[in-house]
Amino acid sequence: MINALLTTAARHSPQMIRRYGGHGGGSAAADHFAAKTINSIMQAMDQPSLADIQSLCLLVIHEWGCRNAVRAYIYLGQAARMAQMYRIVHTHHQISDPDQFLQDESFRRTLWLIYILDCFLTSSPGRHPALSSLDVKDVSLPCPDMNYHFGSPVYVRTLDGALPSSAAAEPSVQLGDVGEYGHIVLATKAWRNVVEMMTTTSLDTFSEETCLALEDEIEAIRQSLPVHFADKPGQINLHITMGSGYTYAMIHSLLNCGSIFVNRRRILQVVSAESFSLETFKMSHANMQAVDRIFAASHSIILSLLSLEHGADKDSILCFPIFMLFSAFTAGSTVAYLALKGLAPANATGSASTIVRDSLRFMHDGAESWPLVIPWQRHLAVMAKALGDLNNARDGHEDHGNKMIQQRSPSIKDDGGSQPDMNMEAVEYDVPQQIEPQGPVSQGERVGSEPAAIQRRPGIATINGGSVNGSTPAAGTPPPGPTIKTDSPDVANAAPVSSAGGAYVPSQPSNMDSNSDMTAVELCAAFERQLLELDDLAAFMGGGVAPN
Repeated sequence: MINALLTTAARHSPQMIRRYGGHGGGSAAADHFAAKTINSIMQAMDQPSLADIQSLCLLVIHEWGCRNAVRAYIYLGQAARMAQMYRIVHTHHQISDPDQFLQDESFRRTLWLIYILDCFLTSSPGRHPALSSLDVKDVSLPCPDMNYHFGSPVYVRTLDGALPSSAAAEPSVQLGDVGEYGHIVLATKAWRNVVEMMTTTSLDTFSEETCLALEDEIEAIRQSLPVHFADKPGQINLHITMGSGYTYAMIHSLLNCGSIFVNRRRILQVVSAESFSLETFKMSHANMQAVDRIFAASHSIILSLLSLEHGADKDSILCFPIFMLFSAFTAGSTVAYLALKGLAPANATGSASTIVRDSLRFMHDGAESWPLVIPWQRHLAVMAKALGDLNNARDGHEDHGNKMIQQRSPSIKDDGGSQPDMNMEAVEYDVPQQIEPQGPVSQGERVGSEPAAIQRRPGIATINGGSVNGSTPAAGTPPPGPTIKTDSPDVANAAPVSSAGGAYVPSQPSNMDSNSDMTAVELCAAFERQLLELDDLAAFMGGGVAPN
């Protein structure tokens, strides 16, 4: 279990990255401890312990973040089977004893973690869940943290709102409140139901009634939250002070991301119709209400991450959970699409640019810790550049390229004075030639771990990491950009990067052919096609999905 915790901690610690990561960064440092973790788990496979199951869950997150999607999915199934075997041997129905309650609650929380990961990593057709509905049907949701920390037994309702069977024998039993972690489980279920609609609905079978039901479910969860978890301005700052900032942000990231999905799917249905016109769209109250809800949800997501960033320890590397980064990517890319398509209100230009700018910065910082985020960053960089060009043209100003000031959290790469990526705006990417490894290959660099990305139609780089003329590298490491010589004007003009993670301004690549850029119309058409083909969900899982 210690090695599994170190696998997670290695992405946050500059000291651990220096010692174990080298030039490979946080992912390489995490790989060092991940190898030790899996060896320990395999040796005790015949008698799975709760610590082994929890360790395997942390390995799932590690492999997922490294874009080793197939390996993460297989580990998830293994964790589910180990939990089922553990449950058979250690099932108890009495919770009056505090020690027994703590043991049972620890298992329940582990099982719900598997459930959450299962919802995330099966967000595509062909990815079958590791847990069945029977596995969680009679399991109480996590209790309040105070009860858990102090060993105070309490009964909590199940995911379906029923009384757990362990409490049925006591007729006078009263159910306790759902805990903080339990609200994350409920929000995950609502988000997964939205994904289910997206993966099973086509343009011909779209149902507005289904969207209304999903919105009602999301709103019901919002209304059921305790008062101190309500989505109010400044509320997250109080939670950060109390140490529950990430819990608060995770709950609302799930709900807001689900809201964006529902309303974006509505808009896709409208713009895909042959009779679509921009004037008619803006005259519809329902359409503009969907746009307003997307902007509100996107603003809430970005504001939560900004607040967490502001309250973070300045001596550590800020490493957001994968889903929070995906929700920020969803917010930024969707708002950019609405602005490029001309669907956003005229007075929302500044707000859209701010959301996209902050989202792109979070993607850039997140890609340093999670290779999974690299394709999201590239995709959003293309949209951000197009939006910047559109705003400059609209204002009658000369295009100065995409000069968004980005602040980075402290990184081990800063200590070496390395320069930032100067080719964030590139649309096409060269596929690196495979080189025989000269030594041990880390888990984050395994060749052939993932199937090659499906060849897509010409257009911008797909969200799933593919490019126009090549396939995605298996391990998720970024293809090298054009070589920049030391006497290049781009390097000379680049803003200096401080070892403390100061701001920098990426310069416009001198070899960028402006004629090769896609127009806003072409970019929006490509984005719409990718969403209908579920490319964003495939990118979220890291690949390993069935072809469309």
